[in-house]
Amino acid sequence: MVYSRNVAALADCLPEGDVQKSWLLIAIYIEEGDSSTSVYTFLTEAMYEIGKRWQENKISVADEHLATATCDYVLTRFQLSQHQLLQRHRALLFCIEGEEHYLGIKMIAGLMREQGWEVKNLGANLPLPFALKSIERWDSDVVCLSVSQVHLLPTNTKVYC
Repeated sequence: MVYSRNVAALADCLPEGDVQKSWLLIAIYIEEGDSSTSVYTFLTEAMYEIGKRWQENKISVADEHLATATCDYVLTRFQLSQHQLLQRHRALLFCIEGEEHYLGIKMIAGLMREQGWEVKNLGANLPLPFALKSIERWDSDVVCLSVSQVHLLPTNTKVYC
């Protein structure tokens, strides 16, 4: 299989909202027995290509949003198709306040679930006070934060471990 050609093909399908063709491209990896990491890398590379196309004004912001929604659907379908192991550890995941790019943390959540973790993914744009309350209430073994832009990191906040 030519990996880069498939990335380009997926990057063509996603902003069109073509969930069937996008899923078929993912299914190739599943049928070949590739790991979840390979599937996530494939999706990530396609989304990087989407971002590049948006930066170069080859697609609109609406196309980029449709690509994200289509990728989200395919990602959810893939994660539901995987076998879930017995859960032993707990993880709490979220994107910090102002961070809307959540697909990466969703992939991490999927990998952790496959490895037997009980995962609570609180998604994008979670204000710090709510994050801290969730951390206290859920008493997880691991807390994973996602941020793609340094300026979103809080500067005057004390966080105690």
